[in-house]
Amino acid sequence: MLASERTGTRHLVHAWPDQGSDPTVHGLHPSADMVSNASGALHVQAYFDDTQELAILLGEMFRVSFPAFYTKYEAAFLAGRWTVTDPGPLLGRVLVWKLQVMPHQDGLDAGPSIIFNMGKFTGGECYITDLKLKLLYRPRDVIILMGGALYHGIGPWKPLPGITEDGITPGRVSNVWFFPHSSFQVLENKEPGWALKSAGGLRGTGSELDSSNWDSESD
Repeated sequence: MLASERTGTRHLVHAWPDQGSDPTVHGLHPSADMVSNASGALHVQAYFDDTQELAILLGEMFRVSFPAFYTKYEAAFLAGRWTVTDPGPLLGRVLVWKLQVMPHQDGLDAGPSIIFNMGKFTGGECYITDLKLKLLYRPRDVIILMGGALYHGIGPWKPLPGITEDGITPGRVSNVWFFPHSSFQVLENKEPGWALKSAGGLRGTGSELDSSNWDSESD
């Protein structure tokens, strides 16, 4: 018997602009996958809770590998963070669920990104084509690279037989943690909590809301 399975991507980004929009005019906001609906938002919050320890470990690896980027990313992350359970310093995460990944550049990235994978599969080596490198890339391996500057891709992979105790079918899941360049340009030099206080830059950060945004006849 054959059965189909959903594949695709999820973009979990704390603060970024709509595609093609000027963030200085239209502001920053969480990605649609972060706040798609009430039940989805709860699952996203649980995801950040469950991956908090992992994020701390990866953040430390990032700090050692790229200390200058870590310092400026951490400050910008604290300005744009949507949920406090994410320790940062990278503002966005992409989950690529059981898709083949062709050579590409991550043109939205401001600098280094973290990539790692999980699942049950064979193959899936990492190719950094600009450097003519082929890297062994297994679950639990971590690569930190300038994904916006270097073409990279994943070799063909095939699922191994078997289902996990949690009922997850085999296959390969990619994780890409990054900082969008457009978001960094807005968040750089902003105070911690700026995105939440200012509605992504659409209103002032004072203690009182702009009265022009409210119906004067509401009382």
